[in-house]
Amino acid sequence: MSFTVRSAGRKPGRRLVRSGIVLGATALLAFGAAGQSWASTPTLNWTTGAPTPVTTLKLPMSVDSAPDAAGVYFAYYTTLESGTRPYAGFQPEPVDANGHHTLQAVFSSFNADATTTDSHCTYGADGGAGVSCAVRFTYTPGTMYSLVLKRAGVSGDTQLMSGDVVVTGTGASVAHIGSFGLPAASGRFKSADQGFIEPYLTAGCGQQVKVTYGKPVGSEAGTDYTGSLPAVTDPASGSCLSTTSTDTGQGRQVTVRGNAAAAAARR
Repeated sequence: MSFTVRSAGRKPGRRLVRSGIVLGATALLAFGAAGQSWASTPTLNWTTGAPTPVTTLKLPMSVDSAPDAAGVYFAYYTTLESGTRPYAGFQPEPVDANGHHTLQAVFSSFNADATTTDSHCTYGADGGAGVSCAVRFTYTPGTMYSLVLKRAGVSGDTQLMSGDVVVTGTGASVAHIGSFGLPAASGRFKSADQGFIEPYLTAGCGQQVKVTYGKPVGSEAGTDYTGSLPAVTDPASGSCLSTTSTDTGQGRQVTVRGNAAAAAARR
C-alpha cells in the first residue's frame, strides 16, 4: 500500500510531490519531487473566532463526492505562536481491498527541530527537514469528519503535537494521524489562518471533487469558540483548479473542477 503525503512548509506556489512508500507497519514515508509546479492554487481562509491562541483546533470537512483516486489535497495551515506552521488536511484515495472509499489524513511540520517516535510518522517533509504523519481510513461520503489538532502537553523544552480524526457530529474516534515534538516555545495555535486546495499529482487536474467545510472550533482553558464558515478564493491565474461555493445546512459546499487541458499545456 502506498501513501501520498503532501506536507508543505511554504505559501501557495508549491511544487507537487509523488506518492511515498509505506515500509511495513511503521508507516515510513518516502518523498520525491514530481518536477512540476503551479503558480498558485485555490486558497482557504478560516477562523475559530477565539480572542486568544488556542490549545486545540477542530477543523471539519465532509467529502461529498470524489473519484476513488489520489490527486487533490485539501489542506489547512495552522500557525503556532512562534511562527512555525504545522499543516493538516484530507486527501481522497483509491478504494481499499474491500471496495470501501478511503481518505488519507495528514499532519506535518517543516520545522527542522521536530522529533517523533510515532509509528504513523517519519522524518522529512517534501524532501526537506521536518516530520510527516499520515493515516488512511474508510469514510462515508457526506459525513463530516474533523481534524483534531492539539498541543497535547509540554515536557521540559519539548511540546507534543498530536493529530486525530473524529466524526464531527458525535466526537467518535476514527483514526490517529500521528504526533511529533516541537520546541516548547512554539506555543499554541493562532485562532485564524489559511489553507489551500492543491493538485499534488497531475491527475488531480482532471478530477472533480465536492467537499463541504464546517465551522472551525478552537478550545482554550475549557472554552470552545466556533468560527464562521471558511471561504475559498481562486487565484487570478496559474492553477488548473477552479472552485464554486454554496452554503448548505451542513456548511460551505465547494465544488473543485480540474482542467486537464490547462495542466497538459504547462508540461
